[in-house]
Amino acid sequence: MQLNGKLMIVGLTGALAACSSASPTKEEVTASIKKIMPVNFEVVQVTPVKEISGLSEVVVLIDKQPVVFYTDKSGKYVLSGSMVAVDTKQNLTLETQKKFKSGEAKPAPASPPPAAEK
Repeated sequence: MQLNGKLMIVGLTGALAACSSASPTKEEVTASIKKIMPVNFEVVQVTPVKEISGLSEVVVLIDKQPVVFYTDKSGKYVLSGSMVAVDTKQNLTLETQKKFKSGEAKPAPASPPPAAEK
């Protein structure tokens, strides 16, 4: 009985870990942002934040200027502001903006279409 419970916990932990690493697609983020931002923009990158499970960094271009914010894996919540690494005092949001402004970072390719269900 105890072994069965341990296997269930291991399986559930694995399933949660797999779900938490997923990022919303560019299309999902675009739909969410359109609800709160009434300007023309393009989502150019959605990247999981490795250090924070379930959080993704989003880069949008507004008038060719990169704007960085963060969203949960469902794309239903948006966080605006700077993310700072406490140990290094590095402003991670500013670093991403600088990479896009300098041309060092390139927009990610479009999200692949969802796989067709059988």
